[in-house]
Amino acid sequence: MISTPTATSDRPFERRLARNPMLLCLHHAMMMSLFPMAILTLFQHDHLGLSIAEIMMAQAAFGGALALFEFPSGYLADRIGYRATMILASLVSIAGWIVYSVAVGFWTVVLAEVSMGLGLSLVSGTHSAMLYESLANRGREEDFARWFARSRTYAQIAEGSAALGAGLLFGLSVRLPFYLMVIVWILNLGVALALVEPRYARRSVQKPVAHVLSLVRFVARGAPRLRALFAVAVVIGLSNFIPVWLVQLYARDGGVPISWLGPIWAIANYAVALGSVMSDGIGRRVGIVAVMFGCAGLIALGYFGMGLSYAWWGFVFYFAFNVSRGISAPLLAHAEQAEIPSGDRASLVSMRSLLFRASFVALGPLIGALIDVHGQHTVLLGVGGLMVTLTLASCSLLAGAPAPDESRPEVTHI
Repeated sequence: MISTPTATSDRPFERRLARNPMLLCLHHAMMMSLFPMAILTLFQHDHLGLSIAEIMMAQAAFGGALALFEFPSGYLADRIGYRATMILASLVSIAGWIVYSVAVGFWTVVLAEVSMGLGLSLVSGTHSAMLYESLANRGREEDFARWFARSRTYAQIAEGSAALGAGLLFGLSVRLPFYLMVIVWILNLGVALALVEPRYARRSVQKPVAHVLSLVRFVARGAPRLRALFAVAVVIGLSNFIPVWLVQLYARDGGVPISWLGPIWAIANYAVALGSVMSDGIGRRVGIVAVMFGCAGLIALGYFGMGLSYAWWGFVFYFAFNVSRGISAPLLAHAEQAEIPSGDRASLVSMRSLLFRASFVALGPLIGALIDVHGQHTVLLGVGGLMVTLTLASCSLLAGAPAPDESRPEVTHI
C-alpha cells in the first residue's frame, strides 16, 4: 500500500509542516553542539591513557556501529516514519553521552562510541529524507540544497561555538563537556517531538530481504549517476574525515598551545559553514563536476601542506579540508535526492553512509598504527597521495555519468 502526497486543504497540517525545515536545522545544530570534540583526543590520550592506535580503534568502533546500523536504521525510518526515528535517535544519544560521562578506559569509550554510532545512524539518512519530503509536500524541492546548506551552516557554527568554550569547560572539569551533552540531547528530544511527519510514498513491503536486495541492485546496476554520486561522496567524505582525528595531536606536537585547540576547532567549523554558504551559488555557476574537482585540489592542499610543513602553523592547511567539506556536501546531497525515489530516501542515503563508515573502519586503525610507528608527516603524505588519486578517479566517473534526466530508473518493490 502506498500513501502519496496529495493536495490538501488541511491548513493546520501545512503550517506545522512548514516548520519542519527550521526544526530540522535546529535539531542538527544542537546535535553538533559537541562540547567535548575540541578536547576529545586529549581526554582519551592524556586522561584515560589511550594510545593513538586505541583512539583510532575507538573511532573505528563508532564507525563500525554506524556501518552495522546505518542501512537498517534508514530502512526502518522509511517503514515506521521519520519523526519516530528522530525521537528514537534522541533517546539513544542521551544514553550514549551518559556512558561517556562516566568512561574510565578503552572499553567504556568503545561502549559510548557504539551507542552514539547507533544514535547517529538513526539520524543519518532520516534527516535529509525528512527535509526533502517536507519540502516536496509543499512543492519546494528546488529549495533542498539551500536548506541543507543552511542546516550544515547552523550545525558548524554551533560546533565551532561549542569548541570555543571547550577549553574553559575542560579546565573546570574534564568531564563537564560530557555532562553538558546529556542536557543538549534532552533538549533535542523536545525538538524531535515537535516535528511533523510529512506525507510520502511509505510502502508496505511483504518481503523485506528481497526489497533490500532490490535496493542494492538499484544502486549497483540500475542507477549509474547515483552510483557515481555515491563514489564521490564516500571518497571526498573519507578524505576530509581522516584528518579530523589527527589535527589536535598534530597541532600540539607542532608546538601549538593547548589553549589554542578550542579556537582552532571553532575556526575549522566556521570554515565548513562558510563553504556551505558558498556551495549552492558555486554549484549553480560552474556545475557539480567542476566543484568536485576543485574539492580534490583542496584535499591535496590539506594533506601535502600538513605533511610537508614542520612549522607550528602547519595546522592552517587543515582548514582546506573544512572548506572542501562545506562546499561538497550540500551539492552531493541534493544531487542524490534528485536520483532517489520517494519511500526509499532514508534507506539509500544510509546505504551511502554505510559505505563511507565501512571505509573508515577499514582505514582508520591502520592509519593510527602507522602514525604510532612512522609519525604523522610521513603518513599524511602517503594517505594524501592515495586519497587525491581516488578523488580524481571518482570525479571522472561522475563526469562520465548520464545527465540527471536520463539516469533515474525506478526501484522494483516486492
